[in-house]
Amino acid sequence: MDPFTKSRDICLWFQQLGILILFTQVFLCQSTCDVELDTLQKRSAPGLKAPKKLWWAKELTPDLHVAGGLIERQIKYAAEAGFKSIISLFNDLRAGDFGGEYLPTAFEASHIAKIAGLQYLAVLEEDEEFASEDAIRKLTEAISQVQKPILLHCNRAFTIAYTTLLYLANQSRHDPNFVPHVDSEKFYKMSALMGKDFTSNETLKAVVAKVTGEPIVENPPKPETEPDDWLDFWLAHPVYRNWYTAGQIRKGHLQELEFIGFKSVINMRLDTTHNGKPSQETVTLLNVLDGTPTYDKDYKPLRQTHSHIKNIILDASKQNHYISPTSPVNYEHRHYEEYGDEIGYNEDLQSEHIKEFDLDYYLLPIESTGKYSKELFAKYKDKLLEIGKQGPVLVHCASGKRVAFMAVLAAALQHEKDFKWALKRINELGFEVSRTKNRDVYEMYSAWLNPDHGNKTEL
Repeated sequence: MDPFTKSRDICLWFQQLGILILFTQVFLCQSTCDVELDTLQKRSAPGLKAPKKLWWAKELTPDLHVAGGLIERQIKYAAEAGFKSIISLFNDLRAGDFGGEYLPTAFEASHIAKIAGLQYLAVLEEDEEFASEDAIRKLTEAISQVQKPILLHCNRAFTIAYTTLLYLANQSRHDPNFVPHVDSEKFYKMSALMGKDFTSNETLKAVVAKVTGEPIVENPPKPETEPDDWLDFWLAHPVYRNWYTAGQIRKGHLQELEFIGFKSVINMRLDTTHNGKPSQETVTLLNVLDGTPTYDKDYKPLRQTHSHIKNIILDASKQNHYISPTSPVNYEHRHYEEYGDEIGYNEDLQSEHIKEFDLDYYLLPIESTGKYSKELFAKYKDKLLEIGKQGPVLVHCASGKRVAFMAVLAAALQHEKDFKWALKRINELGFEVSRTKNRDVYEMYSAWLNPDHGNKTEL
């Protein structure tokens, strides 16, 4: 081959390679780059390393997550999921109650956190004003003193979301290189997608303007959620209007849901048997690894036996009193408040208990490892839309993942949203859906919401 021909072939090869790279970049970007998210950064699925234990934590940034009032178990679960610190906005001197479960004082919570291996700080006294520059200064100081990631909390996850977002805005104002950059627009967009309304109170709006150094926003975005008091069940993740998702709810949660005004609870976990085989899913257990199977290969119950559970302990150095003052072992092997029995999660217990409340209950099971498709959603579509018309509905599974995929599509169909909206919303909830990530969900959304799906035309 003469030098000229060889040089020409090399040039053609590089041209083809460039076209291939460009095509790949367009393909990878096409499904997400045209969807502008209202989150501060790309959001991860809730729960850090233990999504079944911490499905209720709301991520603002990878290092800062917010929550409402925490029971003892939730504080310990925070440590097991990978949090290093807990910050309480208020130094609560009085104990509380949520669904009949005890909410410790700040002093008690600090002791529990220490046992769990967490740093703990309380920022404001009970009578201090949270909507102030002084509160933001104190929160900034607290955040600088503890290790990250941090779980920040208050009673209903409302005031802590407000102050933490303003902490980020204040950092952004004084440091042009701070990430994520939060201005007034981002503040209100993020709060709206989390279902929190900071727009109705003029004092709150004035403090936002003062901290950001920007004019008061006259018509900021508001959350579209019903019922208005949904934050009394702060653990839920608002999808849109009357649709909410959750991980496994506890027995005491039902009275809270009924009181707030929820009409229906949909359970997408498996029953005790599925397709003729034992199918009890797992419950969460203190000091026990999440994600381990219920049965062995012969469908013999395995996970909660003492002989096996010792192999899946998270921290063998934990003392027995980490579980309870009278525990003979340093791990938990039953969890009755999550409708657990000696094997694992028992849906029969939940369906029987919910009869005591004025809540409609539906079991629409989906395998946690199964594939999503147009046909799968078609199986439940009519029932989901019928339930949605009745009012506020909570859809739950073990970690909130499978119900997020389904509830976003149900909300889109009920409220006439399009394919692009569904992609935006599911990614804002922390579950990445694109042509290259969870593509089966992407295709399911496209099949139901994209009018050109049959012609293979996609966003």
